[in-house]
Amino acid sequence: MSIRFKYIKAAALGIVIILSLIVAFNWQTLNRLHSVITLFDKALIVNNFSHMKEVFFNTKIAQQGTPYVFKSRLQPLPESFTYRNKSTNTNSFLTRRSTTALLVLKDDQISYEQYFLGTHSDDKRISWSMAKSFVSVLFGIQVDAGKIDIEQTVDFYLPELAHSGYANVKVKHVLQMSSGVKWNEDYQDFYSDINKMGRILAIGGSLDHMTSELVNESAPGKTFHYVSMDTHVIGMIVRRVSGKSLIELLQQNLWGQLGMEDDAYWLTDSQGVAFALGGLNMTTRDYARFGRLLLNNGAYNGQQIVSAQWIKAATTPQAHYLQPQADKLGYGYQIWLPPEAEAGEFFCVGVYGQYIYINQKHQVVIVKNSADLGFQDGLISKHETIAFFREIVASLK
Repeated sequence: MSIRFKYIKAAALGIVIILSLIVAFNWQTLNRLHSVITLFDKALIVNNFSHMKEVFFNTKIAQQGTPYVFKSRLQPLPESFTYRNKSTNTNSFLTRRSTTALLVLKDDQISYEQYFLGTHSDDKRISWSMAKSFVSVLFGIQVDAGKIDIEQTVDFYLPELAHSGYANVKVKHVLQMSSGVKWNEDYQDFYSDINKMGRILAIGGSLDHMTSELVNESAPGKTFHYVSMDTHVIGMIVRRVSGKSLIELLQQNLWGQLGMEDDAYWLTDSQGVAFALGGLNMTTRDYARFGRLLLNNGAYNGQQIVSAQWIKAATTPQAHYLQPQADKLGYGYQIWLPPEAEAGEFFCVGVYGQYIYINQKHQVVIVKNSADLGFQDGLISKHETIAFFREIVASLK
């Protein structure tokens, strides 16, 4: 065999290998994109919400330390609850809202725990926007350390956003979803910003870069406009001042401190940056453990993880347009307040029916995971679910 033929053969083999790698890469990308497009299909949504790491890039958060073990004092759920002056059957509600898990803590004991639609207690369930409240706590830890002043502007910490819609916007207004940045959050609109972001997560790209391209459409600090990417900006600031990723900070400050019982994972973009605004995945019980932290004003077993002052600020509307009313939810720093909230009553929420509800007065935490395709019914799903939670609180002994 001539030397020339050997070179040709080696070159051909190299081309075949390169082409094979390209095909494999594109197949993985196309598979992720297909998974995103079918993520909310009725026949697939329940399974998808417990197996998100099979769809997106992700990073593991390892269980460490001794898990906090809940004691149990089981009590039945109320058979019905009142919503809009009508009695609603509890089981019918849970079915209609495609509930996959429900856990109730009263006085630090499990009073109710049940899993539905073929899911299990060890499923790692997608947080969606409940992750925003985790980011708020990580942010508060940096505020407590004196590394962030919420009255400063975003571009003070992130000069790369000086020509974006976040230029000259106070950090406080970003925390309050009042940045004035133009954003379409409609999950039913294929071309919306939120769905564009989903495709970036699937096929590869940078959420930081997407943030830099957003523009302003109104004055900041004037009205509430829900912009999920505001939370990504908060996460960027935390990363910048701490020198660590959100995943590292969650592992260090929460997972290693709160007695979590299992591993979790955080979805990321192709650069390994956490999907801050909605990408956490963990068990229902570990969501409840985070709820305990909020219930106890940032403390765990006598150790202050984040200051009580931050929890108070994060659960207190700081402007008139953020106040809860009879038919309106309130908003703090990435944490919601129900209509006509009593002191110490607030909640974390994610699309498709994810909730961590806190009632400090009655020492109650309620976690509800769902795959509710009817969640975009105005505010009906949230108001109805809060009415259900309040009935549970009233029924507990």
